[in-house]
Amino acid sequence: MEVLIDRLDHQGRGIGKIDNKTIFVYDALPNELVDVEIIFENKKIMEGKVIKYLKTSLNRIKSDCPYDNCGGCDLRHISYNEELKYKEEKVKQIIKKFSSIDESVIKQIISSDIKNYRNKATFHVKSMIGYYGKKSNDIIQIDKCLIVDNKINEILSYLKKIDLSNIYEIVVRTSHFLDDSMIVIKGNNLDEKYFIDNLKEITTNIIIYQNKNYKTIYGKGYIFDMIGDYKFKISPDSFFQINTVQAKKLYDKVLEYLEPNNDSILDLYCGTGTIGIYVSKYSKKVYGIEINKYAVEDAFINKEINKIDNIDFKCLDASNIDIKDKFDKIIVDPPRSGLDKKTINYLLNSEAKRIVYVSCDPVTLARDLELLSSEYNILEIIPVDMFSRTYHVENVCLLERK
Repeated sequence: MEVLIDRLDHQGRGIGKIDNKTIFVYDALPNELVDVEIIFENKKIMEGKVIKYLKTSLNRIKSDCPYDNCGGCDLRHISYNEELKYKEEKVKQIIKKFSSIDESVIKQIISSDIKNYRNKATFHVKSMIGYYGKKSNDIIQIDKCLIVDNKINEILSYLKKIDLSNIYEIVVRTSHFLDDSMIVIKGNNLDEKYFIDNLKEITTNIIIYQNKNYKTIYGKGYIFDMIGDYKFKISPDSFFQINTVQAKKLYDKVLEYLEPNNDSILDLYCGTGTIGIYVSKYSKKVYGIEINKYAVEDAFINKEINKIDNIDFKCLDASNIDIKDKFDKIIVDPPRSGLDKKTINYLLNSEAKRIVYVSCDPVTLARDLELLSSEYNILEIIPVDMFSRTYHVENVCLLERK
């Protein structure tokens, strides 16, 4: 069927109409006329893939990736400048739709490197190794990924040469600023000696995951990387920003918004303590709250590594926070689901002069900001491109008490 594409949705798909029913088309741009194959349909919507471009957009570029069906990237068919415009407009649309906040508070997006920026890759294994395809669990076998660190591509070339029997997933993490990497092999009945013999030349750490447990079979079991002047430990299941260079830009913006001046600061959802440690130099005291006990263990190690004596961490669910200390300023960096009602109420009843909200989901950010706006002015939202060539966009927001 022929479809005229009107606009892009928030997942980077083209949107058109067929018989008054909305159709979402992968790899299609506004003002393009495309011949599509319907790959999904229900009573309300359809999804399609392009069979032929009958009219193309002036904004279309030739993708530099040979793996058209890979589910990793969504926006390789538009220029990076157009990608940034799309993401900025996406944030404006979502804030307008889900809140009463004036979109003028949304400022220009912070751009990123678009090649080899990812420090982590998850490869799936089913007789071959690669990424999942779009809307599929089929494996797309790849030789080289353009958005991951070159060291990861080098490790992938080794993985493709060895026996991957009994393995369902392999995670590779690398350090951007230090010569460190880890290979995490997930499966059953794994031959430890085989993997050591075949992979020790290409990595500093080999870890196996089976029976819900991690076991280090080669190396120290973790890696280190730098954000600015600070060094951080990264364990197999630790959260660490996948774009190390862009993480510094994000943390610099957090620091700018926070304006710490011998303040007491609460860092909710602190993970391994990266943001709290980054701002600690300018603060009186930082308290980090994190529910993942392993992340908290790493946070204390990161505190020692960086010789920070004015930060403390507690393993606690942010929704159950009951800290009697008064905080001048608060950082929140929640998961994609955003803040729950208890945490929102805590923030509304706090005496914090400023809140800096880091978000990986504009929809939950808009929802939470609308609730917080009863007590706080929303001064500025900055989109940050942490995930170039995908539709995802990070945001950092400054709130000030009324």
